[in-house]
Amino acid sequence: MVLWLTEYLPQSNFLPVPTKRALPLPSFSQHLLNYISTHFRDAHPEAFKRDVESLVALRKEWVEAKAEGHPEIVRGLMRYHAQLAFLLTKFPSDISLQFTYHLPFPPSYSLTPDAPISLASLTFERASVLFNIAGLYASMAAAERRAEAESIKRALGYLSASAGVLEHLIRNLLPTLQSELSSPHAAGYDMSESFLGTIKEFVLAEAQECYWQQAVLQGSYKNGLIGKLSMKVSEYYKAALTSMNGTDYPSSSFFPPNWIAHITVKQNHFEAAAQYRLSQEDLEKSRYGEEIARLRVAEGLAKKGLEAGKKGVADSVVSDLKNLQAAVKAALDRAVRDNDLVYVCPIPPANQLPPLNGVGMVKVAIPTEVSDPIAWLMGGGAGMPALFSALVPYGVHLALSIYDDRKDTLVRELDGKREELDGVAASTLQSLNLPGSIQALERPVGLPPSLLKKAEEVDSNGGVDRIRSLLQEVERLSKANTQALNDAMDILDQEATENETLLSRQPGLQANRAPSHIANQPLIATAQQYDATIRQAAGSDGTVRVKWEEWSRLIEILAGGEDDINDYVPSTSSSSNGSSSLPPSVRPIRGSLEELDDRIAHRARLVHDAKNIAAADDIRPAVLTEATRLAHGGTGDVKTEWFEDLFGRSLEKYDRIKEEMDAEGSKQDSLLEHIRSQNDAFISERKDDPIVKERERKLQDMDLAYWKRREIVDNAEEGIKFYNSFAEMLNQFKGTCTQFLNSRRADVGQITNQFQNVSFNETPSSHTPPPGQAEQSYPSPAQHQSQSPAPSVHRPPSPPKPFLAHPNSSQWQSGADFLPPPPPPPILRSGGIQTQPRSAPPPPADSAPRRVTRASAAAAKGPIGDADRNPYAKGTRRGGGGVV
Repeated sequence: MVLWLTEYLPQSNFLPVPTKRALPLPSFSQHLLNYISTHFRDAHPEAFKRDVESLVALRKEWVEAKAEGHPEIVRGLMRYHAQLAFLLTKFPSDISLQFTYHLPFPPSYSLTPDAPISLASLTFERASVLFNIAGLYASMAAAERRAEAESIKRALGYLSASAGVLEHLIRNLLPTLQSELSSPHAAGYDMSESFLGTIKEFVLAEAQECYWQQAVLQGSYKNGLIGKLSMKVSEYYKAALTSMNGTDYPSSSFFPPNWIAHITVKQNHFEAAAQYRLSQEDLEKSRYGEEIARLRVAEGLAKKGLEAGKKGVADSVVSDLKNLQAAVKAALDRAVRDNDLVYVCPIPPANQLPPLNGVGMVKVAIPTEVSDPIAWLMGGGAGMPALFSALVPYGVHLALSIYDDRKDTLVRELDGKREELDGVAASTLQSLNLPGSIQALERPVGLPPSLLKKAEEVDSNGGVDRIRSLLQEVERLSKANTQALNDAMDILDQEATENETLLSRQPGLQANRAPSHIANQPLIATAQQYDATIRQAAGSDGTVRVKWEEWSRLIEILAGGEDDINDYVPSTSSSSNGSSSLPPSVRPIRGSLEELDDRIAHRARLVHDAKNIAAADDIRPAVLTEATRLAHGGTGDVKTEWFEDLFGRSLEKYDRIKEEMDAEGSKQDSLLEHIRSQNDAFISERKDDPIVKERERKLQDMDLAYWKRREIVDNAEEGIKFYNSFAEMLNQFKGTCTQFLNSRRADVGQITNQFQNVSFNETPSSHTPPPGQAEQSYPSPAQHQSQSPAPSVHRPPSPPKPFLAHPNSSQWQSGADFLPPPPPPPILRSGGIQTQPRSAPPPPADSAPRRVTRASAAAAKGPIGDADRNPYAKGTRRGGGGVV
């Protein structure tokens, strides 16, 4: 009976695992309805209003309410989690709605205490719910009295389920979540393998402790077996300490000191108890020397545990260890006395004792509600239907978007080919001074019908007012993008200011905390690329504005109508009778020019036909049929790669148009060469008349003004598309800077806790990541998102991607890049050679200034982070030094 009392641990010796407090989402309902309205073209949001209300009610009732350890609350969280899992088969993870949770252990010191983590990720919401389920299971186990077998059995079931939920979270959800983040640790320290692994090993240790306690209560097991059960408890606690001190991203600094002390005491306690049990077995088998050796080991472990217990460990835990220490001391005194007087057996050193390996009894049990939530939901286990089941699965929606992107890309390529051929034709005719030279002779008085037709087209398309409005919109969007980048840099300014304030208050932290100019290097490099792109875009905008200023007068004349054009174009002698005085070579040239106009019109019809086919090209029924055939009644998860063959067959309808457009190039080249030779003959035959030459020049001006207007309009429209897509990237970058700021705030407590926890290690070591490690990895989102080097800016402008990226045929779900596309080059139709845009210059490889502020960089007229300047000085607008 004495032995049982020395080892029995009452119910208060289990620590409850804290949960993550969720912040309410008052806009959840409206945001979901708006998202459906915006991104699901065939679904009306009102049809899903009841589903939205049910999901929002689930969150308010089970997630936003105070988490308490009760089976019904756990079941409510499982229902909500299952609905989230099913929702992710319909929606992408990022629906532009921020889910906010407080960390389980508030930092002991921070500039903004207990700063919550906000992420626009349904996966983050799922992971947080699962963490709370695991925490509630562990808390329910801690609340059990464990004074009888049934109570121990319930606690064991709760702990096994808690470990199972954490195992599922680590293996299945954590990799997906980290792939969505701009920084591997943007979700908070609690969403790291180190922290979650520590909690999992901790609850496994408590579960093994239940098995050990059950064996002690039963009283029929041998000392050797109980000792091995006890040793396995110690091994689990040791594994928890190892996990929290992992080399990748150690989490020991985020645990309160009493937690680390509690685990350390438990580890030593149960190893001492195991050695004590084995010493009793040695006594039974007359191994008196080994008995004394084990008792001495147990005595040392008990002493070590009591030393660690001074750091805020519960009195009941320390009292149990003291009782064990007293029993070990009494047994050791008796064993030494008996051995000295009677047995006189040699006492082996501790390192020669047979190794003691634990026997594990715990089996990780992942609840079916967590391991296969959609099947549980669809099978009726949740007691409610699957919400949003009438929505098209996200995989189908993604497949349709991919096909639409391919279809639109094909049409854009056809239109681009048309624009290119039209530009070649216009520039060639300009160089030959055609058709002005022919029109001046054919119509000495009045205006050519082709010119009047162009003037009518310009007037119907908005005239000069449209150009002015487009240029104003380009200027507005340019300023908005510049402001967005400035806002992102303001966030980095704020982080640098807070970091300087922290270091000025605690200078001793400088050796362990990565300085801002090191931690934010990836963000500054990205900002440099963005800044260079904005500057390059501004240069393109300036080129278009100069072109408009140069040609505005002539375009205004062309848009003014027939009277304005007649006033500008002079007439030759009215007595000329037209064709009688025309050289013989005029008629062939006129015929060739008419044929060229026919070729231009034919290409326009091809593009028009392609657009009409694309507008009616709806493969949704075929995709749905294929998805139904291949899904096999599973979880509803649809793979986009299923539809590759279907896409190929559907795009065949554009093959005829593509072939005809490809043939247009060679046909036009032959025709233009023929026109050149005809023009040479015309020049050799015609008579030079100054009045005719002047009319010829003015007619040519009007023709060229028509093409220049088309260029300017197309340049402005491309600029608007570019700035709109670039704005989305800048907003994403701004969100990344916010995540960086929050993670740096949350990491502040790590340094101070580290000095409190260092005494629990045999050798002092820093558990802080190497400078910049936790903050330097900012891969492309996506993009999901690998940690590959930042891509070059040599990319065509892409449409905004709040919902879907535009993967190519070899990569279905390519991640979104932080780096923007280059601004569009001016479109040339009336002379000159189309050139590729220059890439934005990359940041200098050796650029590592200590501090460069945006304000200083702007004043120096250099890019952000100019390596040749270090204009940092105290007294910037925030007082903290700006971006460092």
